[in-house]
Amino acid sequence: MNIPSSLNVQLRQQFRQCAKQARTPSRAFLRHGEQQQRLFSIPRVLRSKPANPLRRPTLTKAEYEFSKRRIMLCSVGILTCAIGMYTVIKFDVFGVSKKGKEGQVETSNSGSSGITLDGSSGLVDPLNPTATVILNGIEQVPTGNSTIPTFPKIIHLPKSLDASTPEISSERRIGAELPNNDSNQTEEYQLLGVGIRSVSFLSIQVYVVGVYIASGDVVALQQRLVRQAAAPATRESSVTATSLISSEREALKQALLDPENGEEVWNEILKEGGIRTALRIVPTRNTDFLHLRDGWVRQVTARAQKANARVAELAQKEGQDTATAPQSDFADDSFGNSLNDFKTMFGGGVRKNVPKGQTLFLLRDKLGALEGLFQVGERKPLVWLGEVRDERISRLVWLGYLAGKTVASEEARKNVIDGVMKIVERPVGTVEQKVV
Repeated sequence: MNIPSSLNVQLRQQFRQCAKQARTPSRAFLRHGEQQQRLFSIPRVLRSKPANPLRRPTLTKAEYEFSKRRIMLCSVGILTCAIGMYTVIKFDVFGVSKKGKEGQVETSNSGSSGITLDGSSGLVDPLNPTATVILNGIEQVPTGNSTIPTFPKIIHLPKSLDASTPEISSERRIGAELPNNDSNQTEEYQLLGVGIRSVSFLSIQVYVVGVYIASGDVVALQQRLVRQAAAPATRESSVTATSLISSEREALKQALLDPENGEEVWNEILKEGGIRTALRIVPTRNTDFLHLRDGWVRQVTARAQKANARVAELAQKEGQDTATAPQSDFADDSFGNSLNDFKTMFGGGVRKNVPKGQTLFLLRDKLGALEGLFQVGERKPLVWLGEVRDERISRLVWLGYLAGKTVASEEARKNVIDGVMKIVERPVGTVEQKVV
């Protein structure tokens, strides 16, 4: 077949162009290849980061001074916050009442501030405005705490389980509710002193405690205090003493304030028995029975060990054999069993938590037996927690508030001493009076 020369020339040109394109790669393909090669052969440049001053071998003087100033400012801030918290807790800046320049009490629900409190305003006793407040017709004593501002002077508690009330003992069971408004089944107790239990170096307030005595036993306590102060060396001949002169009263007060002498005096009074007393404990913050119990167990154990060590040291000085030497009151196994009974009573069998504002009572009868009572509200019945008949347990618990180098509340101890000094101011056997 004959092809025209013009057509043959066009076909040759197209064929050469196609062959040329097939031999030469495209620019896009070459560019992509170069990028891939650069990706695997050249490392990527990392982002620039600020230098870590901790990894630098040296710091400039300006940077060192700046860091030092910042540390000092932080330390001053922490110290200022700690001092502020301590001041607020210690001095009760936002308390219910404050002392004026003349020593008067200014209630926070009076004045022109326009702030009204939820509680009753109360009436201040005109005879003693700093010590008595009347709320709802009941005489109250200021506690110094904003959460629990007052404590009642007079309370009524169920009759204790001593030998004179066998019918009451058969009726009480753990968890049983006991009425506190029946005059035939209750006894009147008077306040001796009140104080606040604080812990840690910040003086964090845990609870308010009041020491009460049965009104019928005030004379018995008065007789024993007079007997202690009138002639401590010849107490048998001083039973007839009915009053104390001013120097004897001052000597008695100093003896009660002394850690060693005060513990000896109160130990003899409690050990002799015949006086019904009670502790009224109201937490200022939520707590539980286990926490309260552990605090009592620690102080009971510490005082028992101290008494055992004192007796052992005395026997060693006298050259007596340890096996034949007299033992202390707390060295036998029965004391350990009684302490376990005390732990069980507050082990959370009836309830575990003790919210703030609720009341716990510890009663000590004439024989020294200890009872526990719990009250959810002011008008609620009392719940019986149990009892420990060993008088040594209640004696050591009471001593933890009354005497010794370390007491649960120094404020309560001093107020109780002031209360008993008012008892001995009058002759023995006079009409029973309100202590505080």
